[in-house]
Amino acid sequence: MFQSIQVDEIFDPSKAQANEDHPAYWLAQFRKADWRELLKFVDLRFAKSAKKQMLAEATLVRFDFEVCESRAQVWKVWQAEEGRRLIIQFRHSETDWTRGTPEFVHLDKDEPLGFVNIAARLICKVK
Repeated sequence: MFQSIQVDEIFDPSKAQANEDHPAYWLAQFRKADWRELLKFVDLRFAKSAKKQMLAEATLVRFDFEVCESRAQVWKVWQAEEGRRLIIQFRHSETDWTRGTPEFVHLDKDEPLGFVNIAARLICKVK
């Protein structure tokens, strides 16, 4: 089920989500460049001096999110939903499982989903 995320769920430690089933958990791992990549998907650009939280706020009002653990679950949700969507898969390195590195996958452009070291996948749907 797609969820809207509030910026305080990511940046406010008292409201931060520790549950890997919640999209905010994965969005909290984003770097500034990752927020820019999502905004680029909806044709928005910001100055290089823009703060990470400002980029996140602009992003969160434009997207809903759903966490999927398996490739099969991604395909099921992808086929059931309409509209512009993007997949972000979080890949762990062989040596560091503490943080997933986001990889943006455009299924509509036939880019493949990964098999190895994928912690979770986040489906981003434009509102």
